[in-house]
Amino acid sequence: MKKILLGTTAIAAAALYAQSAQAQITVSLGGYTEFFGAYYDDDVVGRTSREFQLETEIVVRADGKADNGLLYGAKVELQNSTTSSVGTDEASVYLSGTWGRIELGDFDGAADTLAIYAPLIGIEQIDGDAYDFLDVTASTGAATGTRFGAQPFFGLVKGPDSGDATKVMYLTPRFAGFQGGVSYATQLGSEAQNVVSLKSATPGYKDFWEFGANYTGEFAGFSVAVGATASTASGEDRQAPPFSAVTTELEDFFAWQAGAQIGYAGFKVGGGYIDGDDFGAVRGTTAGDATAWHVGASYTAGPFAVGVTYADAEGAKGPSGGGALVGTTYASDYKTYGGGVAYTLAPGFVVQADLMYVDEEVQNITRAVPLTETNEGYVAVLSTRLNF
Repeated sequence: MKKILLGTTAIAAAALYAQSAQAQITVSLGGYTEFFGAYYDDDVVGRTSREFQLETEIVVRADGKADNGLLYGAKVELQNSTTSSVGTDEASVYLSGTWGRIELGDFDGAADTLAIYAPLIGIEQIDGDAYDFLDVTASTGAATGTRFGAQPFFGLVKGPDSGDATKVMYLTPRFAGFQGGVSYATQLGSEAQNVVSLKSATPGYKDFWEFGANYTGEFAGFSVAVGATASTASGEDRQAPPFSAVTTELEDFFAWQAGAQIGYAGFKVGGGYIDGDDFGAVRGTTAGDATAWHVGASYTAGPFAVGVTYADAEGAKGPSGGGALVGTTYASDYKTYGGGVAYTLAPGFVVQADLMYVDEEVQNITRAVPLTETNEGYVAVLSTRLNF
C-alpha cells in the first residue's frame, strides 16, 4: 500500500510540473479500483471454494494540440499484479488528425479495438473476471496437468489478438459511421524494453497482423453496430531443432471474427462468431480448428442494468497463469452461460455481480493417447468498482 501511495504522489507531482512547464499539454490522472468476492465450485479435486481479488489501475494521460491542428499525446496505465508490486500494463504515444490516428507502444491492437459483440453487463459476463476463479490446473490424479475452467484462450467474444505486445496501429477517422484499422507486432509477448534478439526453443508467434472495420449508427431510435476483424501470424522458427514436436512449435494461423448489436429503448441484443483457425495449436496435436459463437441481451434503466449471455466454443487453452503460449489442454466442447447486474450507487461507484456456469469436455494434448475429462462448475462474483 505504501509503495502505491508513494508512486501515486510522484505521478501527481510530475503531472503538476508538466502542466506548468508545458501549458500546451494537458496532463490528467485517473483510474479505477475494483474489489471482487467470489464463491465457486466445480469437479476438480482439491479446489478451494471462495476467494477475494483486488484489481487497481492508475492511468496517466498527456494530450496536446499543435497550432496546425495536430493532436498528440501519451497514455500510461499502471496496474497491480498477482503480488504487491505495480507495473506498466499499457503505454503508448499517438498522433491524430483529420487523416486518422497513429498509435505506437504497448496496447490492444486493431482486432481488439474494432470488434463488435454482444452487450455485456456487470463484470462483463463471458468476457469478464469470473473465470479467474474457475481457472485451475489439476495437480493430482489422472487429470494432472490438465487445465479446467478457463476459456479457450483466444476468448469467446473477440478473435485472437496480440494483446499488449509492442506494436504500431493506424485507425481511419470515422466517416458516415464507418471506421477501419490495422496493427502490426513483430513478436507476440514482447513488451516495453524487451528485445527478442535470438530465436528460442520456447514456442511463440512473429509478424502478428490485425485488421478490422466496423459501423455504428442510429436510425429512428434504434442503435446499430456491426463489424468484422481478422488476425494472422507465423509460428516462430525454433533456434536449434529438433525438440519435441508435441510441445515446441505452433501452427501458423489466419483467424476472423464478426459480430453485430442492435439496441432500442434501453434494450440491446447481439452476438458474434469467431473462427480461430489453428491459433495456439501445437503442430502434431489435435488442438486446431478453434471456433466460438455467442449471443447476449441486456436492459438498462437509469442507474440499473441487467444482462444474460451464452457461448459455445472449442480450442486450445494456454498455460495457467500466462507465460508461454503452449498449454496442455484442448477444449473439445466448452459451453458457458450466465447473467450479470450492475447498479451505479454514486457517481463513479458501481456495484456489480455475475453468476456464470461452465460445462466442458477437455483433453490433455501432451499425452500419447489424449485423456478426455469432463468438468462442470459455477462461480458467483460480487464486485465494487470505483472509477476516478
